[in-house]
Formats: sequence, C-alpha cells, structure tokens
Amino acid sequence: MLKISYYFCLFLLLLGQFSILFKIGDSNIYAFDVVVILFGLFGFLYFALVKKTFKIQKSHLFFLIFSLIALVSLIYSLFKFNFVDILSGSMYLIRFVGYLLSGIVVFNMLKKNNISEKEFFYSIVISGVILGIGGIVQLILLPDFEVLDPLLGWDPHKYRLASSFFDPNFVGAYLSICIAFLFDKYYKSSEKKDFKKIDFVFFSFILVCLFLTFSRSAWAMLAVIVFIYGFFKSKTLLYVSLIVVFCAYFAVPRVQTRISGATDPADSARYRIESWKNAWEVSKDNLLMGVGFNNFKEAQRDLGILTADKLTSHSASGSDSSLLLILATTGIPGLLAYVAALTSNVFKKKKLDVFILAVTCGILVDSLFINSLFYPQIMFLLFSIYSFSRT
Repeated sequence: MLKISYYFCLFLLLLGQFSILFKIGDSNIYAFDVVVILFGLFGFLYFALVKKTFKIQKSHLFFLIFSLIALVSLIYSLFKFNFVDILSGSMYLIRFVGYLLSGIVVFNMLKKNNISEKEFFYSIVISGVILGIGGIVQLILLPDFEVLDPLLGWDPHKYRLASSFFDPNFVGAYLSICIAFLFDKYYKSSEKKDFKKIDFVFFSFILVCLFLTFSRSAWAMLAVIVFIYGFFKSKTLLYVSLIVVFCAYFAVPRVQTRISGATDPADSARYRIESWKNAWEVSKDNLLMGVGFNNFKEAQRDLGILTADKLTSHSASGSDSSLLLILATTGIPGLLAYVAALTSNVFKKKKLDVFILAVTCGILVDSLFINSLFYPQIMFLLFSIYSFSRT
C-alpha cells in the first residue's frame, strides 16, 4: 500500500500544472500537495503505530529545526502583519512539513524494505524520462508561451522544454537530479556491468531534454554535478564534458545567445539581480527573525517594492534566490538550519558521499537563480534523496 502511494505521489507530481484542484485567492491548490501530505501522514502512522518504529536521520532533524524556526518567525510576524496576511504562510509551512514528512517516510520505507533501492532509483529516473516526454509533446503543441493569457502569470518562454511544470528552469533542475542518479549508478557499478543499455538510453534522453530547456541555471547545476563526479570519480568525464560543451556552443547558435545573454541588460538575468536586491532589502532589517515564513510578498508590498499589478504574479511570493528568500523570511537562524540540513549527510561515518555532495552543491548553485528549494517537485526529490544517502 505504501509503495503504491509513493508511486501515485510521483505520478501526480509529474502532472504539474495539470493537477490544479482549485484556487484560493492568487494561490493554486494542487492534487499532488494533498496526496503527498496524506502519504506522509499515513506513512508516519503506519511506521509509528503498526511497525512501532519511525526513524529519522541527521538531515531530517535539521529540516525539523528549520520548520520550528519558520513557525516561530511566522508567529512573530503577527506583530507586523494581520492574521489574513500570514494565513498563506501558515498553509505553505504545513505543506513544507508535509513534504518533509513524506521524505522521512521514504527513508523508513527503504530501511524496512518496503521499497528496494533499485525500485527507488528507477522510480526517480523514469519520472525524469516521463517529464522529458511530456516536454517533447509540449514543444510540439505549445512551443510559444506568449499565446497564453498574460493574466495566468506565466513567463513568455519560446521554444524551450517546459513540460507540465510550465517552467523550463524547474524542469531542468529536476532532470539534473535524475542525471546525478545515473552518474551515481554508473560509477558505483562493478566494472560498469550493472549499468545497463537502458540506463544509457535514459541518460541520453534526459540529457537531451535538459539541453532543450535552454535553462542557464539548470546547465550550471549540471556543470557542478559533472565537475564533482569528474573530480572525485573520473577525470575523463571532465575532458569529455568540456569537448561536448565546446561543440554545443559553436554548433548551436541559441546556446551562444543564452550564454551571452547573461550580460545583456534586456535579458531575464537583469530581473534576477533586481529580485536579489529586493530580497536583501527585505532581509537587512529582519536578520534575526525574518518577516515570517512565506510572508515575502506582504513584506515587499509594505516596503513599496511590489506594485499592484505584480501582486498576482507567480513570482511575487518568492525570490529568484532560495537562500535569500530563507534569510528574508526566517532570518539567519533559519538560513543556518537549512544549510546544515542540506550538508549534514555529505559525510557519513567520516566517508564522503559523492552523490549527496553533487546534488547538494548543484541545487545550491541552482537555487541562487531560481526558488528551486521550495518548488514542490524538487522538495519531494530532495527530501527523498537525503533518505537515500549512502556511502
């Protein structure tokens, strides 16, 4: 039953924007949020009451400490905002804890063999393949997002693989994590015999799909993952990757455009810099307690940073840097707890886990440019991955 529930969670997460149940104000309620939280609660009750055991590991503990800090900051924010303002933050905190609980349940499932490591591995990799297939279909049916109603709040992406997420940057981050899984299997295989032909097919397809997102943040994340595996496992990987990047840069004009566009004042990179400045503007006077979990939009509104026409935007509640968003909403204690949670499993029994190091460094770099640490699909992967930590 738990295993079926886990697969059902993954399926709904892959539906992305097609799983909206209804709207509350300017927020969407998704089927995957409801199901993931129920999965976490059901799994907790199953292991705690039926199996009489419910274990957590170090990373989970730090995430729970972060959740407590977020709760304190949210309560403290009642002195700044009214109850209606912080209601949204309360719901998002409940969602965060629900996703964390689901990750802890996955950890217990792996410990108790409710799901094998092989099944878990392929569930993540195949989910990346399905997301990629959805992206190919989207490129055929909806290559230009400018045809969508601007009131929906989506960025006008053109000829970029955005799949069911409707955002190529988050799709790219998801696919990068899938590639890290495949790297991990390849370099842990005995004489590479365990790395099957189908694994190579999956790797090639996911890599092509990641390329088609034309997401600089996802490319940067992949570059970090490749560098770490190349440094610790195979220098050949570094040389081959450099050759591939060199060829892609000169063979595909749009790659040149995307990379050179990072310094173009008219490019989207300029808006990220503005977003960072706004996050720091909110943070600098709230370094101890923050403005309250998910109260970022309200804080920007009160500072006059957000105009009325931007309050309904999808990006209004977040920053283009997850780490700055954490600092702004939970202060320095929240930032330290979150970073500790991400890095606590890099070493296990004094032995480096290259997989966890690669994913952690990759997602930290990615989160400097998009709010990937609080994107539901990425949260589910991360909390599950830290349950998968091995040496």
